[in-house]
Amino acid sequence: MKRIPLIPNTVKLLAVAILGVAIYSFHQGLIKSRYSPFFTLDLSDESTFFLGWRITQLKNDPQACIKIFQSPLVKARAVRNRDMKNGCGWTNAFAVSSIGGASIPNVTLSCEQTAALAMWVAHAVQPEAKRLFGAKVTSISHVGGYNCRNIKSGIGRYIEVKSEHSFANALDVTGFRLSNGKRISVYSGWKKKGKQSEFLRNIHASACKYFRVALGPGANQAHRDHFHLDRGWLWSCR
Repeated sequence: MKRIPLIPNTVKLLAVAILGVAIYSFHQGLIKSRYSPFFTLDLSDESTFFLGWRITQLKNDPQACIKIFQSPLVKARAVRNRDMKNGCGWTNAFAVSSIGGASIPNVTLSCEQTAALAMWVAHAVQPEAKRLFGAKVTSISHVGGYNCRNIKSGIGRYIEVKSEHSFANALDVTGFRLSNGKRISVYSGWKKKGKQSEFLRNIHASACKYFRVALGPGANQAHRDHFHLDRGWLWSCR
């Protein structure tokens, strides 16, 4: 029987290196939508096929963002880049006033964070509000998008690491208002028995499909009153 020749170690190492570079490039958004093997992101499409990577493709592609944000699921305008100072600033960001059919107090968010937020609200938050309350989410309250600061918990307890808020790549959501007048607070509703708690816990779990980090009251005391959602380099869903 003829033996199959072994693949030289140098070829194996080269293949691993190429794969590593490809994964890193996708993770950092270095490959723009038009050069990607994945189909272009559509905010109205509920498909989660390689969703994280398709969102990341927008990171350094302002023209793709402007085109995608013509969707009725987003009301946002591009803003000038904020030069990095003290490790903080942003590129390819948008001033957002409405997301997924809900108004939101003017907040500046990165393109990929805006896209993730729009899809989460449209495909997870709104359907859950309709299912449990028979109403639509009309507004979202928050306590910050851009904020130049370090991470205060987790890895931030041991080394100084800039929060994704420092790059307009995170949002802290504190509550929701529904079309029937009901207000749902993350702080007061999380531990309540009933529909409010079910709503908050379900949409928090679903956020992990759209964001790399989704922290809520179950994570630690620092997040007892809000959902921290970001598209940074870490992964955590708690």
